[in-house]
Amino acid sequence: MSYLAALTYWVIVALWLTVLGTIVSFYIRNPQTFGTTRFLLAILSVDAVRNLIENLYFGLYFGSVYGVLPANLEAVLGVPGLLIVPKLLNVLASCVVLTLLLWRWLPLAVKEHGEAKQRASDLETLAAVDFLTGVYTRRHFETLARIELARAQRYIRPLSVLMIDIDHFKAVNDRFGHAAGDRVLQNVAAMCLAEKRDPDVLARIGGEEFALMLPETTATAAVEFAERLRHQVREGAPTLDGEKISVTISIGVAGASIRTSGIEALLQQADQALYEAKRSGRDQVARARIPERGSVPEAAE
Repeated sequence: MSYLAALTYWVIVALWLTVLGTIVSFYIRNPQTFGTTRFLLAILSVDAVRNLIENLYFGLYFGSVYGVLPANLEAVLGVPGLLIVPKLLNVLASCVVLTLLLWRWLPLAVKEHGEAKQRASDLETLAAVDFLTGVYTRRHFETLARIELARAQRYIRPLSVLMIDIDHFKAVNDRFGHAAGDRVLQNVAAMCLAEKRDPDVLARIGGEEFALMLPETTATAAVEFAERLRHQVREGAPTLDGEKISVTISIGVAGASIRTSGIEALLQQADQALYEAKRSGRDQVARARIPERGSVPEAAE
């Protein structure tokens, strides 16, 4: 039994040597480890060294007591002043570990968590917002539009969509350069944002194409809105080096009905109306064919 008691300390020493060796091996293979992982490795290393010293000391001491090791070790290691050293080292190591945990690792973990959430939010924003114009992307627009169409059909509420295309945009790029083209896109987006209501959703869905969803708006009211927007864009064209860039837009308007199969179908109707406006000479508003039955009634004022 005495041999087993002495051997127990050496088993523990072997275990902590394995832990310490694993930590060192991991750090050698991953030298760029940083942040909370580095602090956790440091804390584990301190704890492993503490346990190694304590169990090595008592392994030697009790090994000599039980006759496994030379008896003179008991006389040396059994001095009261030395017996308390492992415990003092234990307390010191615990203080170091607590200090690292409370003053370094915990604040760093909270900071890294916040940064991770911010990065996730930034990635989500990048996926939802067009970097040039600051309006939504097509994917995010379609997600919101599906929800709004389902609501409009469920509660029999009006919903309209505008497809907006900048006329002769390639000619602007060819004559003034792509920087001027970007400015035109930003200018049109800004005017759409200024004219729309808060519930309306604007997105850039192509190179020079925008889509605007108008909840609680009939196709008739949407045509009136589109005419105002078309006029604002034509009158508010930007200038470059003192020269006003002529900018006009063509707009296709489509209203949802209870028979609209999905947002793709509604956008296709508005797109067909847009092509009709462009075929008719551009700088115009065209309305999609009005459904014979099942149209969504106009919202009560």
